[in-house]
Amino acid sequence: MKGSKRYTPQFMLLVAKEANQAKTYAEVARKYELDIRAIKEWVASYRQYGDLAFEPGGPEKFKDQKIAQLEKEIADLKEENEIIKKATAYFSKRNL
Repeated sequence: MKGSKRYTPQFMLLVAKEANQAKTYAEVARKYELDIRAIKEWVASYRQYGDLAFEPGGPEKFKDQKIAQLEKEIADLKEENEIIKKATAYFSKRNL
């Protein structure tokens, strides 16, 4: 970043998305007159946290959403596992 400018979360997200799709970070750095290191950091944050990367509390919110999603997947898998166990027991008894 040139100087000690503060950038808005929206601007950082815009640049990160653009750089993520660009052939090189250098072309985006030139376009916005930014230090390439800042762009690399922003892209890394964007790749890790998505659209929430630069929002206040965004990474924590992202992690909370991810945990909730994984907990739901675990519950669904446990339910499927119980169904399979019951089906296996049913068909085992039938084949005797």
